[in-house]
Amino acid sequence: MLPSRKTYLIVCLLLLLTQTLQAADPHLPDTEIANINGRPMILVDRKPVALAGYCGAVDLKESIRQHNDFGKHQMGFYLVSVPSIPGPQKDTPFWVGDQVSATPIVPTKLEISFGPIEMVTQADPNAYIIVRFNAIEPSTWSKIHRQEMFVTEEGKLLDIPSLASDVFWDCAVKYCKAVVQYYEARPWANRIIGYANFQRTEGTHEPVIGGWMFDHSQPMLQRWHVYLRQKYGDIATLRTAWNQPGLADFDTVPVPKDPLRGAAHEVAARLYWQAAKDNQPLRDYLLLQRDIFHQRFTEMSAAMQAGARRKVICIHDALKQVMQGWDIDEFFAMGVPRAVGDPEVMAGSGHMDVTRLFDVPGMDGLITPHDYQTRGIGGIFEPEGIADSAVLRGKLFLCEMDTRTYAGQDHNFGEARDQREFNAITWRNVATAITRGFGLYWFDLSHSFFVGEPIHATIAKQVQAIKDSAAWPHATVPGIAVILDDKAVLETNGAGNYLTDAVMGQIRGGLSRCGVPYRVYLLEDLALPNFPKHRVFYFPNLFKVDDARLALLKEKVLRDGNVVIWGPGSGISDGTTVTAVNVERLTGFACNVYPVNFPHKVLLTNYDHPITHGLAADMLLGSPLSYGPLVFPKDGEALGLAWTKQGRHETGLAVKKFGKGARGAYAGKAPLGAGDYAAVFTHALPLPADLWRNLAQFGGAHVYSETNDVILADSSIVALHSVQSGPKCLALPSACDVYDVLTGKLQAYHAREIRFTLQAPETRVFRLVSGK
Repeated sequence: MLPSRKTYLIVCLLLLLTQTLQAADPHLPDTEIANINGRPMILVDRKPVALAGYCGAVDLKESIRQHNDFGKHQMGFYLVSVPSIPGPQKDTPFWVGDQVSATPIVPTKLEISFGPIEMVTQADPNAYIIVRFNAIEPSTWSKIHRQEMFVTEEGKLLDIPSLASDVFWDCAVKYCKAVVQYYEARPWANRIIGYANFQRTEGTHEPVIGGWMFDHSQPMLQRWHVYLRQKYGDIATLRTAWNQPGLADFDTVPVPKDPLRGAAHEVAARLYWQAAKDNQPLRDYLLLQRDIFHQRFTEMSAAMQAGARRKVICIHDALKQVMQGWDIDEFFAMGVPRAVGDPEVMAGSGHMDVTRLFDVPGMDGLITPHDYQTRGIGGIFEPEGIADSAVLRGKLFLCEMDTRTYAGQDHNFGEARDQREFNAITWRNVATAITRGFGLYWFDLSHSFFVGEPIHATIAKQVQAIKDSAAWPHATVPGIAVILDDKAVLETNGAGNYLTDAVMGQIRGGLSRCGVPYRVYLLEDLALPNFPKHRVFYFPNLFKVDDARLALLKEKVLRDGNVVIWGPGSGISDGTTVTAVNVERLTGFACNVYPVNFPHKVLLTNYDHPITHGLAADMLLGSPLSYGPLVFPKDGEALGLAWTKQGRHETGLAVKKFGKGARGAYAGKAPLGAGDYAAVFTHALPLPADLWRNLAQFGGAHVYSETNDVILADSSIVALHSVQSGPKCLALPSACDVYDVLTGKLQAYHAREIRFTLQAPETRVFRLVSGK
């Protein structure tokens, strides 16, 4: 019996309604981060996604061509930006004045982000999308809230909202939620797997970048008074802590002014390491910035998570602890010199104690660029964010690879000037990501960096290598651990100059070229049960020592034949005083301390020790930077003489044995354990590659290469990047079958070393398969 016409029409309408509802509300996959073969991976409905992505140009026509090129590689994910309203202000349709809505407020001819997402899915029908956005104020908000902006100590109002502005941050938090809500309700939300919050200025407070540490706006002043009252309780306690008996009451205490902006001769004479009585206002201000940043980060993270109707990944451009001491304006802004004392950017942005933020709701990982200063050939691929800590804690880390090339228009920042350089640079970058357990994405800005068949032939192989690497076991090999204290600036005058040399300067230089892999961690990571074994521990900024820290170091570091490298100011503070007693308590070295600033230079003078044996006779450690107090070891075996104030005969480099000493020098049969280690105290930083290699050997680390090339390695991969042509040799920790990752061919069978001739600039990448 045939259905009646009325029944037929009802059925058709129901089918049409069902299709409409299905189109408007597709299956939204659950997205999460899980450990696969030792590395955090994105899982979509429990299926892993390759950690190889692409973010295209802003120009739509150019972006279509670029996505068609990258779509052929079937990238793991694509980043699509939330578009702005056409015009010079780059305002957003979701935020106008004080009004924030998940429904676009401003009429626009374009369906928000439908064009870009449709473009991506047409180029790659299986594409997964990560939506990226900045929580930045529109011009309509700025015009009506000038009183919420940062004010310098000279009274200048900057076009940057104060960190203390609840008016701004309340809107920014609502905006984060509104963006996620909008995209989650779109018909193509089933292709979206995550959201990337690039915050206002990529997680770094813009005034501090420009040299302004202290905010004198009314919102900050009000927050400052609340903070002081809550911390000290009564004004007498504050007077004592600050060593300022003239303070009247909490409500009249001004935001401090920056002593680093004083006369050059006064700043030059100001000691770097400071006792609490001399810098407590700075400490309090920085701790307040920490509290405010933590609050803003936590609120934005939670808002992103709350905006989703399902489990999606939420990642952030922030926590750039590796960049402590970042000389950012000096590098990027032509004509801006390095000041005698530049404010420390990360601490001034509130980025302290950041391990607390890894577990807040809506914090699934980090997404940051990599260090701009050594991007070209012969350099390194070091993420700005604290990648190794994130990976160790099971968080996703994605690194932005905006390698500028000969094919683009933006010829700076270490661009690849020809195809050989492009191959060398990008294979180095890919090998770094694979060996350190994080992902990366090609970033094109608006200048068409990745154009042409030769470039995409290389990218195709690299994407395939990243996909294949998901099946390769990833484990950190015992090497060199750089341990950072992100609260170190509290014991200082607030400058970042020393940290530029001791952290990024050291990583860019000798550390990355010594033939032994390194990793960069935060001090709190040592307490994790899965903290990997290492042979050498470098503490460039562990200035403060207390009982809890000593106990942690004894449990995890000062044992098993490890070698510990203490820097010029290690342990100099107990949080209150700056004394030689503090240094000895941490390092075990008796020392002389002189309360003056002077450049730190050390010439090696003893070549009979394994640490110095075979090194060049003219090896001079250090840099022209002047800082103090000066600390010199008085005991242990002297290895170098300090070239210092008044030509005093002070030891500048010394080594001391504790218990059974260092693993690499131990000849006994009894097992090494607690209390068995060797310590090295250096008055000068940074150290060169040859010295780092000897230190690593002294600690029993495996040395892959002795040619001062950039070496990258984990349990499955070893790679060498160099600008020096010639024969190369990579020694392997054990016999392995060796495959050339670039060609897929067997390089050697059951080999203990890999020999090849390199045509510089070039990167060679090898996969190691252990013999059965």
